[in-house]
Amino acid sequence: MCIMWPDPTVSSGPVPLTVVKGAGYEHIPFAAANSSSTLAGLPHITADFHSVRTKTKAPAYITSGFYKVEAGPVLKANYAFEEAKYVLQGQIDVFDEATGVTHHLVPGDFAFFHVGTKVQFSTKSSGFAFYTVTRPVRDAHPNLQGREEQVPLPASRL
Repeated sequence: MCIMWPDPTVSSGPVPLTVVKGAGYEHIPFAAANSSSTLAGLPHITADFHSVRTKTKAPAYITSGFYKVEAGPVLKANYAFEEAKYVLQGQIDVFDEATGVTHHLVPGDFAFFHVGTKVQFSTKSSGFAFYTVTRPVRDAHPNLQGREEQVPLPASRL
């Protein structure tokens, strides 16, 4: 199976993905990251900073959720949008067609898939990750429809 979202603005050549091994273990105090932050005086507050500049030319969209892969056939993906994955459990193997390298992503690893990246996902057991992508939702998953929290609007205080 191959996922492909054709986009005439995307390079036809493969583009390597970005992987940050152990991304969840590099915590930087807010004070060191940004002295003008309202949290700068709170050294016990830390964050994991990883920024990758996007390359999309389309209107800005972002979608996120959780990704689970089980042992089975390889899933090929050709990216016409950008995606980031942060592995929470198990192992996700990602073969990068641009470099010929298979990355074995484990909990704490982060991968950024650029526009033009071509990869193959697999695992020998299972893997679970949080993901975010720069593309609109095409079709709502039937099991997710109606699950959004309905928060009542506050009454006017006038």
